[in-house]
Amino acid sequence: MELDIIHIDMDAFYAAIEQRDNANLKNKPVIIGGKSKRGVVSTASYEAREYGIHSAMPIYKARQLCPHGVYLAPDHQKYKRVSAKIKNIFKKHTDLVEPLSLDEAYLDVGENKENSIKIARRIKRSVKNKLDLIASVGVSYNKYLAKLASDLNKPDGFKIISPTQVEEILYSLDVSQLWGVGPKTETKLQELGFYKIRDIATTNLQFLVSKLGKKGYQIYKLAQGEDNRKVTPPQTPKSIGKETTFKVDIKDKSKLSQYLTKLCNQVIMRAKDKEVKGKTVTLKLKYADFNEISRSKTVEEFFIKDEETLFKLATDLLAEIKLKDQVRLIGVTLSNLVTEDFKQLKLFNKLDI
Repeated sequence: MELDIIHIDMDAFYAAIEQRDNANLKNKPVIIGGKSKRGVVSTASYEAREYGIHSAMPIYKARQLCPHGVYLAPDHQKYKRVSAKIKNIFKKHTDLVEPLSLDEAYLDVGENKENSIKIARRIKRSVKNKLDLIASVGVSYNKYLAKLASDLNKPDGFKIISPTQVEEILYSLDVSQLWGVGPKTETKLQELGFYKIRDIATTNLQFLVSKLGKKGYQIYKLAQGEDNRKVTPPQTPKSIGKETTFKVDIKDKSKLSQYLTKLCNQVIMRAKDKEVKGKTVTLKLKYADFNEISRSKTVEEFFIKDEETLFKLATDLLAEIKLKDQVRLIGVTLSNLVTEDFKQLKLFNKLDI
């Protein structure tokens, strides 16, 4: 089996970016998650993790563990920009990139003629040299083992799991290390006498299926080091829309347009997250009697990718509608989408006649 799957996991991503950008934060316990008592930790630097702080921990508890830590609100736009630069590094080696989040992705480099381990090492070096950030990297022949490999030597890890190493590496691990095994499934497995992956790998498959159904089959296969999931790049969505239902029905168009402002902002934010732009705007209204109407407009000259343009087109559609009743819901949708890097061909551009 070829070691074509690479898993990249950025170490303490949000906190690492803040430490990189502010020399005063170097080697300090940095906790990203805001300053509100009701907030939760998004990311903690490795210095903060020494105090027992981890992701999803309530901020108030983190403060109890590390009162002298540096607590920062997340800057998601900055993290997205950095993530996009990391993705560009990936794209130099393969188009088969499956992002799991801003700081984590699978790559399938099977179509690349170069050795996958060399590619993985080059990506790790590029992230460090170009962005001054650290990535932990795992290389194996399937997604589960590649991700497991990247987790084993964190931080700043680089681990390869070949077919001959599966039993040696997997069998001694706790069942919680299997993909898809959360706290509830872990408890159930332990009740059945399964504590280590070895216990599952060497048990009777029918027994596991009888107790856990399809989940049992999946867990058994993973314990053997088998995972048939493909690296799947995200698909371009067909449309992105948002709508809101009013507490009190409205017939005033100026008030309706105020709601459109927020909806258009939300649609564009989602479009940017998905890295898409569109050509068609649809306005939807639902009357108090639950009858619906919609109006659409498609632009040919340009792509819609900013809030102002979307709002202008949506309000133009609203202006064309003669309201016959109170409105209980309004929505706006952007469709006819393409990826942000799509290049529109200009008709009649340098035509040879």
